[in-house]
Amino acid sequence: MNNALHLPVFQLVLALFVIQCSNIHAMDQDVGSWAAWLGDEGQSIASKKEINLNLNKAPLKLKWERKIGSGYSGPSIKDGKVFVMDWSLNTATKLPSNPFERGEIPGREGVKCFDLKTGKTLWEYSYKQRYTVSYSAGPRATPIVNDKVVYALGAEGRLTALHSDSGDVIWAKDFTKDYQVKTQIWGHAAHPLVYKNMLICMVGGRERKGVVAFDKKNGKEIWSSLELTDLGYCPPTIIKRKAQNELLIWSGKGIFGLEIGTGKIIWSIPWKLRFALSVATPRQYENKLFFTAFYNGSKMIDLSRDTPTVIWETKKTSEKDTTHLHSIMSTPFLQNGSIYGVCSYGQLRCLDIESGNRLWETLEATTGKNLERWANAFIMKNGSGTRFLLFNETGYLIDANLTRDGYSEIGRMNLIKPNGKDMRRRPIVWSHPAVSDENIVVRNDNSVRCFSLKDYGSLR
Repeated sequence: MNNALHLPVFQLVLALFVIQCSNIHAMDQDVGSWAAWLGDEGQSIASKKEINLNLNKAPLKLKWERKIGSGYSGPSIKDGKVFVMDWSLNTATKLPSNPFERGEIPGREGVKCFDLKTGKTLWEYSYKQRYTVSYSAGPRATPIVNDKVVYALGAEGRLTALHSDSGDVIWAKDFTKDYQVKTQIWGHAAHPLVYKNMLICMVGGRERKGVVAFDKKNGKEIWSSLELTDLGYCPPTIIKRKAQNELLIWSGKGIFGLEIGTGKIIWSIPWKLRFALSVATPRQYENKLFFTAFYNGSKMIDLSRDTPTVIWETKKTSEKDTTHLHSIMSTPFLQNGSIYGVCSYGQLRCLDIESGNRLWETLEATTGKNLERWANAFIMKNGSGTRFLLFNETGYLIDANLTRDGYSEIGRMNLIKPNGKDMRRRPIVWSHPAVSDENIVVRNDNSVRCFSLKDYGSLR
């Protein structure tokens, strides 16, 4: 019997209130916000209440569109404002003909803030930023908004805390100068994490400065941990293990469980990744933890033991001859004993959680019919059932049902032109959308667009 039933009424109400208010991502939630990577709770949930779209017959209405610079950074929504990072190339400067190449390219990086209802520019903040990264088309990390502060991490490791109402600088760090960090090939892409009074960042500094927890109010260092010469690109994440919150770090050399308040290592599992491509956010399902990497494939971890162990894993390192799921950008979604994710050549796949066995795959949500290296779609939950929203690299929003039996498309609509370029020069948009109660906001390499969801009912 549940012990809570024996508590006095006041204690029970108080306990339920504490549980309801606790948030492992410490986001000050309000209706109509998408204030961090994958949303307020970091769970890729576009809507807790199903939105009954009819995209083929009743397209979404464009509310506004504004010009911005380039970037892979997704927009954030908070307090009636849209925040987006971008980068603008200096006049008379050209990007390398091959996006994969690295150089020293002058430009300006920064944050823009727009009114959610009208698209009016409320403020802009930018700074000179020379790019040395491959795919030098702009910032990677989504801004995180918490307690009236916007935390923005640039591609070369400049971290800035800005007042969300004015854009005034509160504090800033430069990982290159402050921690002697050499920017990795694809830049700083790990979205920062707010937890209580801390802003936790993947830094990559030497002498146990791989991960650093800053005081979110003033930027002072609270603790640091790990030697991460192969930093990777995966954001720090909070998981629940044995009824306790732990900080999960996934780098190019392995998986680490840390004590959140101190950075102390609790457990670790070595895993050497090719090109340090830890990108997709790990997903927890009950006492299981799922990882997927482009070259190395999948790994399922058992969290129920004193020391986490591997349940099943991909044995062969190959993005072409794949067994499970080899994601490059898309974070998978785990539900009802199934894993839904996008593999290395655009295959939307469903795997069985217990065994890793592939149940089905389709290209309908990404390329349509042809295998294409790095083809991508971002996956968001729509309601509590089997309905999902997918936003693919060609700028289409897709409304579909995903079950263990297969993929069933309900409708689709193009929201924005794919005008980025990959190494093969095909047009792409590789930026995750933001969804609030009445809006969906998307961006490409020269504009940000806001569409109304008002006609389709409340999301939450």
